[in-house]
Amino acid sequence: MNYTHIPEISCFYSDTIDHAILNPCAHFEYEMILVTGGSSQAIIGHRTYSLTRRCLVFISRLERHNFVIQKTPYTRYVATMSSQLVMSGIKEPKLSSIFIQRPKEFCHVLELDESTYGLILPHFQKLEEEYRLRQEFFTTCCLSLVTSMLIDLYRRCPRYFPVRADSSLSSAVLTAQRYIGEHFHRKLTIGEAAASAYVSAHALSMAFKDISGVTFKEYLILYRITEAKKLLITTDLSISEIAEQVGYINVNNFVKIFRDREHTTPLQYRRQFAS
Repeated sequence: MNYTHIPEISCFYSDTIDHAILNPCAHFEYEMILVTGGSSQAIIGHRTYSLTRRCLVFISRLERHNFVIQKTPYTRYVATMSSQLVMSGIKEPKLSSIFIQRPKEFCHVLELDESTYGLILPHFQKLEEEYRLRQEFFTTCCLSLVTSMLIDLYRRCPRYFPVRADSSLSSAVLTAQRYIGEHFHRKLTIGEAAASAYVSAHALSMAFKDISGVTFKEYLILYRITEAKKLLITTDLSISEIAEQVGYINVNNFVKIFRDREHTTPLQYRRQFAS
């Protein structure tokens, strides 16, 4: 799908944050955050982390999160990547797993040592420069920088990546996640996704929650709602049109699921964040 005003990848440096709680924002991309000064408390999903200088954070586009600043000046780099770029652009499953797979032991925050921080920081600085200038092929260049950064990180800290060895089930779940990303706009069953990964529906169902952190059904709902949030903010499509584009034939069913997940209606969400 095409969205207005949303680049495939972005990166900015923030050094002016001086209020205690960061304002809520519309979140529908994968995020990497490198803290360069100050401290904050991050709540990601149901987990709480303390962030200080040299903390590198990976947040899935399906995870709720917010930050409470504890020490100023609080400075950081924030890079965002679209689902398509993460799923299709990062070819190596071991590298992409840090964005999309959430087993029980997964930790969102990497506390880098000084040497690794010195290795990773220039990647963010170059990302910020590329995004600010946006010259020809900046998306390709940024993707190359992210991939290079992930390789450096994996070589130093492989334990932080969910996929650490070749696993047929991990690969099957990743294939199923990619299948959802390509077909979420229509009726979709676990049997179809399992067939695309050449495993049984039962095997995929058993492995999906263990590897991704949620069931297949929950992941599909979260994916659709995230896509709906993006459409609500970046297009003028009606609620019924958005419901249809994210795979819901019945608009009332879509509104109910959206309200249950976001504690607001699609229309109220659009009004809150559209500006």
